Amino acid sequence: MKIPTKKQLLMFTVFSVAAGLILAAARTAISLLWLEGGIEMYAHGTPLPTVLHILITVCALAVCASGFLHYNDVPENEVPAPQSQFMLFTSMFCGFLLLAYDLYLIFDVASNNWDALGPLIGRPQTATVTMASAIFTLCLMIFAIPAAISFFKSSQNVQTPSRPVFATMTVVWLVLFALHAYFDASISFNSPTKILRILTILALALYAIYETRTLLGIPLPRLYFPSAYLAVLLGLTHAISDAVLLGAGKIVLKEGYLGIAVELAYVVYIIARLLHTGVTVPAVPEESDNDTDIRG
Repeated sequence: MKIPTKKQLLMFTVFSVAAGLILAAARTAISLLWLEGGIEMYAHGTPLPTVLHILITVCALAVCASGFLHYNDVPENEVPAPQSQFMLFTSMFCGFLLLAYDLYLIFDVASNNWDALGPLIGRPQTATVTMASAIFTLCLMIFAIPAAISFFKSSQNVQTPSRPVFATMTVVWLVLFALHAYFDASISFNSPTKILRILTILALALYAIYETRTLLGIPLPRLYFPSAYLAVLLGLTHAISDAVLLGAGKIVLKEGYLGIAVELAYVVYIIARLLHTGVTVPAVPEESDNDTDIRG
């Protein structure tokens, strides 16, 4: 598998993190001043939100351009090093947060007399609960379990045949998470906060797709690394500012801070893998038949 040079990896990782933090601060400040709570739309006549979105787009294009740079082959006498303790921790943390999110979602739906699943159990649709939203809420609760198992398997530091299968469930869950946000009728479909949230989750899903391909032995490094940088950039920009805006009462999220926590944990998970890329150890030569001991 071809990988970027260590200098390129560090440069784009640092740029993604720094740009994400700066854009998160800018988005927070602009939203606190001009975002109208309830409808989650920016006040008319303010150009700064447009400038912010242009900057986010430019930074996104910049990190995606990393796929056009020169990539090197891993030396034949070296193999990727085992996962670091930090990587194992981020895997476990993502798994536990996903389970916590799932339990919260189940408890929230059950405590409200299962209204969020109403159309599936014979109740009429409402303005905020449609058949589509009910289906995606149910699927989100179901697929969170295999997605969490995927992260737990990643923390075992061993490659098993079932790991790519469970990694696919992470992709499915993230797509369902985006659809769950899209069909949230309590927020206008053209709300900039809603659009950025959906795009961020889809960027995380895109990274999960290329990570799954890598686990299957069919990597696409020129798409894997740009998708990782993009997920980090958008994840930090969105999740950090949304956490502040939620506390300030500017936005409303059904799952509260748990959904944001899942996004941030996955971003840290990606950063851990980017920093570990290129770390190799000498390959252990395979023993030939002549070297085996014959005992009898």
